[in-house]
Amino acid sequence: MEKITKEKIKKMSYVDLMAFLGEVNRPPGGKNSIRLVVQNCFITKDSKVLDIGCNTGYVSFEIAHLTKCTVIGIDINKNMIKVAEKIRKKDPFGHLIKFKVADAENLPFRDETFEVVISGGSTAFINDKVKAINEYKRVLKQWGFIADINFFYRIKPPASLLRRLISILEIEIQPWNMNYWLNLYEQCDLEKYFIHMDHIKPVSRAEIENYCLVMASEKNLSKDAEFELRKKLVKIMDVFNENHKYLDYGIFILRKRPEKEQISLFGA
Repeated sequence: MEKITKEKIKKMSYVDLMAFLGEVNRPPGGKNSIRLVVQNCFITKDSKVLDIGCNTGYVSFEIAHLTKCTVIGIDINKNMIKVAEKIRKKDPFGHLIKFKVADAENLPFRDETFEVVISGGSTAFINDKVKAINEYKRVLKQWGFIADINFFYRIKPPASLLRRLISILEIEIQPWNMNYWLNLYEQCDLEKYFIHMDHIKPVSRAEIENYCLVMASEKNLSKDAEFELRKKLVKIMDVFNENHKYLDYGIFILRKRPEKEQISLFGA
């Protein structure tokens, strides 16, 4: 087994660091968001669900456990998929789930394969979001649902905070508000079916330090490597926590229709 040193931890990207930690990467809103998706996309044991940007599989496992349906999770990062596979092999519902390395902008599935496509916060990490959402739509059956869970800015954050986020995540981040996401879905000709919004609550510094202590101590590292891991995690989580002061999140459920919905004046 490869020895994880202080120097290797310093060089790890955010995504590789999360894969190394086995961080479950809950979507915005956690279990409550997944429950609302299951209820409002009407997922049953007969559904076939695609989990976009599944990371280590948290959303895939939750949906399979709640509904006993078939789930395929894809992620572009092979380290995330390796961790997800290790968890799947130990899971009593693992036979219902498959994981695959794949690009959301070029999904390796036939047209109209799935009843539901879900992304638990991953669409924000994709470069060409319109292309990706159109891919979600392509592999979705007629009258199927896309559930896209995303953060958005309630208040415009300081430019300095955005720069720190971009440095950590290594993706381009803009101060996207709710209308940014709604406009993307409109460009892709999707029906707005269900929208739920909620606030993100910052946590205390003590909670951050305890989280980082627990996560680092579980890896059985040398003292200097564990110290470096804790230090790096605290730095990242401090930035995330500061960002939460400006954030809300939305559960955006969109429907694929064979024909565009007729305009309505008084009813939704």
